[in-house]
Amino acid sequence: MHVLLLGASRNIGYFVAQRLLAKGHTCTLLLRKPDVMESDPSMKGYIQSGLAKLVRGDALVREDVQKAVNTANADGKLELIFFGIGGDPSLSLTKGFVITPADVTTRSMNVLLSIIKDSNIRPRLVTVTSNGLDERSHSLLPWPLKAFYSGLLKVPHEDKIGQENTINQATNIEGWFDPKNVVIVRPALLTSGACLADKDSDAYRVGDELTGAWTVSRADVGHFVVEKVLEDWNRWAGKPWVVAY
Repeated sequence: MHVLLLGASRNIGYFVAQRLLAKGHTCTLLLRKPDVMESDPSMKGYIQSGLAKLVRGDALVREDVQKAVNTANADGKLELIFFGIGGDPSLSLTKGFVITPADVTTRSMNVLLSIIKDSNIRPRLVTVTSNGLDERSHSLLPWPLKAFYSGLLKVPHEDKIGQENTINQATNIEGWFDPKNVVIVRPALLTSGACLADKDSDAYRVGDELTGAWTVSRADVGHFVVEKVLEDWNRWAGKPWVVAY
């Protein structure tokens, strides 16, 4: 399978890339700093073999994303895009955690979808947003997280909402992108813990709604994407899924 990954230099995207490469999939990674990945010992073999293709660029720049799409599609049909774009959050005393630009995931998704729309390819898309974005899922959060999400994470979550709205525009309003080609992953509060699911298949829960959704590790979200979603696409397609312990 040929996969394009945006936002895979670290965090969930990095774990997704590692699992895909270990399974023998060809992965094209759009990176602002490819040298970081080139110096990663676990990536060197994949890069040397051509299984991992690194493209320098910014997900906000249409020409860069187009170059990455062309690279991923050069050796065969581009079948899957993983979107894990995020920002480097900083803490503001008045706004909570902020990223620059504040709408980085929304704008990046707009760029990506506009390129897909103008092309003759319709790959599947897996994207990561967050739990607690809408009124219903927010009401199911543990009460301390309600305050944390509404306060400190307000700005990043507004961006995630914008990203989901952008996808909805393409799938349901304009209708040019098949909703069954999209899976939205909504993790609980992310941690840097180990992947528990490699040892316990029931390590995390998944549902369209979950109560008591406190945390989940980035590594376990990567496990869900590769080992669950991609192994049984029809089961997960067309819906957002909450992942939590």
